[in-house]
Amino acid sequence: MSYQAEISRTNPTCFLFLVDHSTSMRDPITGLAENPKKSEFVAEAINKVLQSLIVSASKDLEIRRYYQIGVIGYGSEVKNVFQGDLASEDLVWVDDLYAHPLRIEDRIRILETEDEVSEEVVIKFPIWIDPEARGQTPMCEALRKAHEILSVWVEEHPESYPPTVINLTDGESNDGDARIPAEALKNLQTEDGNVVLLTVHASSNPYSEKIFFPESENELPDHFSKVMYKMCSPLTPNMTRTASELLGMEISSSARGMVYNADIAGIVQALEIGT
Repeated sequence: MSYQAEISRTNPTCFLFLVDHSTSMRDPITGLAENPKKSEFVAEAINKVLQSLIVSASKDLEIRRYYQIGVIGYGSEVKNVFQGDLASEDLVWVDDLYAHPLRIEDRIRILETEDEVSEEVVIKFPIWIDPEARGQTPMCEALRKAHEILSVWVEEHPESYPPTVINLTDGESNDGDARIPAEALKNLQTEDGNVVLLTVHASSNPYSEKIFFPESENELPDHFSKVMYKMCSPLTPNMTRTASELLGMEISSSARGMVYNADIAGIVQALEIGT
């Protein structure tokens, strides 16, 4: 394990998001009616992460090509979910992402002034992906699609920090054993390390225990969660440090990149740690 390569325009890295678009993603997060649908919140969270990646690649009024980014949805079909000018490529450069949002929405943000007076401010919020929830859960096909995309990428960038794949789902694969394509995906590598596969499981149950980054499958309650555990990569050293800081708890150096039964906050934290 290395994961020490400097990310630069010469040696960029890659983030690939796999998003469950199955019908069950219409259910509210943690099963509470007042919560947004899982599909809606996951899309919102990814749009925020994409914006954060753009900001992190911005230097001296220039957005530098530090990252290539893709979002693959899987439900009634497995597809690149970018639209418009971004629809033709499975991976897009971060500066092209900035230049081609699907649309820009006005959002109201409440700010607290120094004298503790609340003030409404209109902000511009770029949208690249919309929610979708239709069909079954062809996770194996999505993982094979990720392998197809990233096998080319690692050949083209042999010295780069390896790609990170984040799979956001609320259920188990119904097109086979997802451990098999997940293992093939994790075996792809650059000189700096193997592809990192993380899984964020969105909860439908308000009473389910939330499990962050387990270090043993014995911490998990059932066969499905243990399969998910075996699919995931160990956290990289940087991810382990970030997780410990964000969660305010010690994360084991042998922890796997898995969050099980995540609520709204858990999904956001997992995406921050993964990117």
